[in-house]
Amino acid sequence: MRKFTVVSLLSLTTSTFAVPLAGAGVRFSGPYPTKAIINRDQPKGTAIGGAMSTFTGVPKAIFASANNTTTTTTITTTSGSYPPEFVTITVINSYGSDITTSHSIATGAPTPISGDVSTGTMTNGETAAFAVPTGWIGNIAVNDAKYATSGDDSLIEANFVIPYMGTVAVVDVDISYVDGFSVPIVCSCNDVVVTGCTLDLFSLSTCPNNDGQNACVNPLRADNLATSASDFFAPCAGMAYTFPNDSAANSMGACQTGQITCCIGTDCPANPKQG
Repeated sequence: MRKFTVVSLLSLTTSTFAVPLAGAGVRFSGPYPTKAIINRDQPKGTAIGGAMSTFTGVPKAIFASANNTTTTTTITTTSGSYPPEFVTITVINSYGSDITTSHSIATGAPTPISGDVSTGTMTNGETAAFAVPTGWIGNIAVNDAKYATSGDDSLIEANFVIPYMGTVAVVDVDISYVDGFSVPIVCSCNDVVVTGCTLDLFSLSTCPNNDGQNACVNPLRADNLATSASDFFAPCAGMAYTFPNDSAANSMGACQTGQITCCIGTDCPANPKQG
């Protein structure tokens, strides 16, 4: 059975939902809680303007410049004008061998309301799913199961919150290699890849700084002024976040049907930007 690790970056400040967990791959049929406290006290996200951005404490809706003026971004959703009741995130292992995952949840965000979120690994070909309510913010680190998640891994970053000055919750997901790269990941909505890159960067060039746990450390992880990716990460630029401001990799508003499917491995559907 597929199992997840759930790690709270800081202690949760909202009460959790007491909903029975379902097995991997289960389709969910309510009733589900429809009210959640939305607390934008997020953990440190890797991508500026990404799904867990902490640049201004809200995800991609408003940014503060150096002189404290603000610029707002209008969100145009591509699939539905109103938010779904909850968002289901499905993870598919097409890596070719077992993978390990580690979940983190933002401070004050509600926990998933259904799905298998306990400790374990995914065998090749296995599918797992979990559902989250409004207000959820979190990420999933993914690595080859022969290694530990080290903090330098590929990340699925996502949220389902009401953006600053917004009126409805918007689904946002991105793939981030800002901390580092371990395995290729893409996420799709409506059968279209909206973020991520299926290229195995290890097979394309030599990693200049391997952390010893199957992850290549990104030299630009703390460089908020970077405007392009380093050589190792460049093949996935604009598809996954390869430096903090690689904002073309974000997908905010593209998944309003409430279904996100993330696939791990080179055999996953390729991002159309891969050519």
